[in-house]
Amino acid sequence: MWNKVLLAAGTEEFGDKLEEAIRMQNLTVKDFAKKHNISESNIYKITSGETTNFGVETLNKIIEGLQKEEGYNRPTIGLVTTRSACDRAPSELTIDGTTYKIKPLPSNSIEEEIIKGVNAEKDGIDAILCGPIAATTIEQVVDVPVGGLQFDAELMTESLNSLISRV
Repeated sequence: MWNKVLLAAGTEEFGDKLEEAIRMQNLTVKDFAKKHNISESNIYKITSGETTNFGVETLNKIIEGLQKEEGYNRPTIGLVTTRSACDRAPSELTIDGTTYKIKPLPSNSIEEEIIKGVNAEKDGIDAILCGPIAATTIEQVVDVPVGGLQFDAELMTESLNSLISRV
């Protein structure tokens, strides 16, 4: 998403694109500004459309902040599944000394999973983990590794118990 924000620089869409990119990282404007040492006031003025006149240094800090949040400098795994599953997923995972950013990409349908998978590849994701049905289609249209979520007996039992308790 950082690249879409950068392409919108100097246009009326910039503030909206920036706000959307920050929201996609599950951050508030205030949190983003503080975390990346950018004037909170400037960010609010930009996202509200009050100002489109800001310096190159501010633009650089914004883009670098978005790249960092999106894991641009780290390998990133796109997790394409339901909102509730995305909410329970870790934000990163370290395997053999390499830390991978887990980027949640919540979806409500198989069609949406496929679209999110294709867009994730365009955004520079390194691999995609999604539902097993969508995985078979996504792996045919992207060039990054695709994995299907595995459901073991313990997870199935937990899900069944949760469902039965509502019957």
